[in-house]
Amino acid sequence: MSQSNIEHVNLADDISTSMEEIAITTANPNPTSNEPSALDDDRLPSYNVPEKIIIVLDRGYDENCTNFELTSKKTYSPLFMLQHALKIFLHNKSQINPEHQFAIIQLDEYSATWVHDFTNSIQDILASVRSITDIPCETEDIFDLNKVFDILIDKLDLSFSLKNPPSCVVHIVLLYGRSYSVPKLTKTAEVERLLNSSYCTVDVVMTHEPPDSSNNCEQIFKCLQSIDMKGSSYAFSVSRNASDLHCAMAKILSHPLQRPHNANASANTNYNLNVIETN
Repeated sequence: MSQSNIEHVNLADDISTSMEEIAITTANPNPTSNEPSALDDDRLPSYNVPEKIIIVLDRGYDENCTNFELTSKKTYSPLFMLQHALKIFLHNKSQINPEHQFAIIQLDEYSATWVHDFTNSIQDILASVRSITDIPCETEDIFDLNKVFDILIDKLDLSFSLKNPPSCVVHIVLLYGRSYSVPKLTKTAEVERLLNSSYCTVDVVMTHEPPDSSNNCEQIFKCLQSIDMKGSSYAFSVSRNASDLHCAMAKILSHPLQRPHNANASANTNYNLNVIETN
């Protein structure tokens, strides 16, 4: 199927997650509780300040990569499904706050590329998402995530975080799609400064082959979880399940300053964070 047809594909009948489910899962899972969370020691202000959202989209696919298969028996490539889920995510984020800005980094086989600078134009950012094509990847021992963070450090100015409330927050969405290349991140002083910022959040959605002894899915997911240094990030493993993918993207719609911390969200069955199921 042509990537240009992504706008015209309707997956509503094949994806079981309803808008009602999305509304529930993106809301505070315990809205009636007035007790402060044990993890809310920072007491960050819950302001709906604009987000600078950087989409890190993996366009690599492994040898013998399997497709997503929907209940209708239609199949789609992992990149196509990510692009479809991103289209919904970007439209919804823009509807929530038109001042949100978006940028794109693509993961190549060995490197990372800054594809689109920050913009609040949904049409421009969607055009860039559609223009990204998948590439085959050899089975590598590691993928160096510092190549991504070098770009982030170069493009982001964290001086906004010195204000209270900040003028914006940084929301990095890492969409990783490899089952053999283990991501590696060396936490240099600059990387730690970014990750330790109260106003920077890295969410992860991982698509992958069914985990077994022939691949590195479990190790990869643990490495992706270890990026978080504050307990504020959400990480989801969705395998080749289209419903789980779209549900995960719905959950990270929530504003980083207005959602439960990781452990609190994990305790609620609506979120089901940080789980990878093995056969």
